[in-house]
Amino acid sequence: MNTYDPFARFYDADFRDYQEDVPFLREMARRTGGPILELMCGTGRVLVPLAEAGYQITGVDISPAMLAIARERLQAAGLLDSVSLLEGDVRDVQLPAGAFAMAFVAVNSFMHLEEVRDQLAALGNVRRALARRGLLVLDLFNPDPTEIAREDNRLVLDREYDLDGRHVQKFIAIDSDAAAQLSRVTYLYDETDAAGTLTRRTMRFAMRWFYRFEVEHLLARAGFSTRAVYGSYDLEEYATGSPRMIVVAGPAR
Repeated sequence: MNTYDPFARFYDADFRDYQEDVPFLREMARRTGGPILELMCGTGRVLVPLAEAGYQITGVDISPAMLAIARERLQAAGLLDSVSLLEGDVRDVQLPAGAFAMAFVAVNSFMHLEEVRDQLAALGNVRRALARRGLLVLDLFNPDPTEIAREDNRLVLDREYDLDGRHVQKFIAIDSDAAAQLSRVTYLYDETDAAGTLTRRTMRFAMRWFYRFEVEHLLARAGFSTRAVYGSYDLEEYATGSPRMIVVAGPAR
């Protein structure tokens, strides 16, 4: 079973209502046209609005359970004809060469690739899949050293909601290593059923954060040229206190 499969329904509940990046991605799609490729597409949060906007889109994810939820969502919206779902690892999934006008990795997902060799493999794969004038968008966490220094693996309640007839409490603990640029994240999902029985599920993973010129260097090694770096979904100039680091790149000419 894929590591993320047992947590697919929690992931969907956590993020299904997040829409802050959708207008930005829709505008980038308008500028480039289609077809579009989403890497690490999860449960289809962004696939649906882009398909609703009329774009042909391919979503790739390594988790069958995530893709199953995405498929259900697309079917409910009558959009299955507009979207292709591929189960695979972004580092080596087989993609048609030069087929996509735009590719993107939404909120922080690229950070799951911890090692440089994995980051370059994924970037090289998407580089081959992009058209000559295509664009790649990486939406990344903007690291704040002050905030990172406060992450000491303390467990905090992140949110509560009801899911499948059960009450869910989600707790998060983060332990960060500045030298390794790595955050070790623990999610605890406590589910309480109608009888008061508590079930706890624990998910652990690592997130590798990036700095601006490190990303630009990675992109250059993979055959890209950086076109823009934004600090928000409103296309504000990237700065120290920016809420996001959104890097837009195209194949180097």
